[in-house]
Amino acid sequence: MRNSPSDIPFDLRDTSALKAIGILAIVLHNLFHQLPSAVFENEFSFDPRNFQHFLATVVQPSRTVQAMFSFLGHFGVQLFIFLSAYGLAFKYWTTPSWSAFVWGRIKKIYPTFLLALALMLLLKTVQDGPRVFVYLRGQGDELLLTALGVHNLVPGLGLPPVGPWWFLPFIVQFYCIWPGLAAFSRRFNLAGLAVLAAASLALAYAFQWSLGEKWGINLLTTPLGHMPELCLGIACARFGFRVGPGAALGAAVVFVLGNMYAWLWLLTFISALVLLLYAYQLVAGVLRGRRLLEAVAMISMPLFFINGFMRGPFFIAARSGLWYVELAVGVGFVLVCAGVAYLLTRVERWLVTPRRTRDSATATS
Repeated sequence: MRNSPSDIPFDLRDTSALKAIGILAIVLHNLFHQLPSAVFENEFSFDPRNFQHFLATVVQPSRTVQAMFSFLGHFGVQLFIFLSAYGLAFKYWTTPSWSAFVWGRIKKIYPTFLLALALMLLLKTVQDGPRVFVYLRGQGDELLLTALGVHNLVPGLGLPPVGPWWFLPFIVQFYCIWPGLAAFSRRFNLAGLAVLAAASLALAYAFQWSLGEKWGINLLTTPLGHMPELCLGIACARFGFRVGPGAALGAAVVFVLGNMYAWLWLLTFISALVLLLYAYQLVAGVLRGRRLLEAVAMISMPLFFINGFMRGPFFIAARSGLWYVELAVGVGFVLVCAGVAYLLTRVERWLVTPRRTRDSATATS
């Protein structure tokens, strides 16, 4: 049975705000974590020295912002994972046709991805000329595997040619398992989700390191590696679960310890999500409904797909290492990416929306 409006922890204004916060964190992380003065994160691998470096750097006023986004910004992905499950749990709680559901999701995300891919190749052609064909010969197979949604399952490849695009195979695979995950959730309810999250964590602990060493496969790029965040999204959407102060306090302890000790590291992702959701609840009255955040949320998908290959000139601009230059470059990077993402949205709308609909909209405007 669908929850009543009073049971919904996050409405459309909340999810838009969370989406905007998540994408801004991701974009700035993707820039700052590759600058010469970067604090490295524990996203796909673990090193306790990264957390020590973060603690030593974040207290320096001139490096606080860079350190925060460099070390913590990638947790914006956890918000997107949560929101993906949260949204599907409302809209597609029952899916009579697996193929129709998956194809519907493909049609929603792939026009944006293909336009971003075309833009990347255009920029490479302008920059490198005929050498773009050398790039395609070397990376074309990986780009194809990324587009097919299986790059993260092929041994030895690591991240795609455009690093942030690892999320495309992740989300495609999540869509493929969603009908089964929803059926499981309907059958076993909240207790079943808790067991599933725990079981997925156990499997991740059992195989994350061995698969990485032997096959070069990282479970943290697959739905299995982030099943707890997916389960939390379903629990909040369908079973009235709320993140309270006790859960937030426990998550804070786990997050700190998980960045210090490898045996707790895989719990940092769900604990970070719990902290983000609780923190948002505290300031939701200020953020929800803000037009700027809603505008950012509207372009979050193209913004995600383009920011990875637009970083090059900004790395050059920030190479001096001066803190105020890095901050200015960060602001400029967000603004430029947002502008390009908006233009990409307009192009996609023109190409994908049927001409009859466009003509009707033009006539009534």
